Amino acid sequence: MAPGWVGPTMALSLLVIALSFVSIAIAIAFTARQAIAEMQQLSRLVDGLRGDLAPALKVVASVAGEGERLVHAVSGETDEIVRASRALRTGLERRFENLQAVYDVLSEEVEETAIEAAVTLRSLRGGMGWFGLIRRLLRLGRRR
Repeated sequence: MAPGWVGPTMALSLLVIALSFVSIAIAIAFTARQAIAEMQQLSRLVDGLRGDLAPALKVVASVAGEGERLVHAVSGETDEIVRASRALRTGLERRFENLQAVYDVLSEEVEETAIEAAVTLRSLRGGMGWFGLIRRLLRLGRRR
């Protein structure tokens, strides 16, 4: 048999334990309620950001599309410039080769003309010796 104070002490202990569990449950419920409120507020904020970001994302997508179109256009133009540069270089090389051929021909012609002129002058000079002799003889005949 237990003394008389044990029963009421155990009852009071169980009451304190039960009240502790109830206060813990109330604290958990209060914390859960605050967490739910914070989550709802965060959800509204995220929805607002989605609403704000959707037009910005559309603009970014259109700018990216424009950038891609611009890159393709610049790439095409660059290809055309390279093609034109190659064609110009090929044409200039061909013209330079033609000019070199003309220069070679002119150089040969000038050289041949110079040689012919030298031969002609030499033959004239040699002939002038005869003409000079005849002229001198004719002058001598006039003085007499």
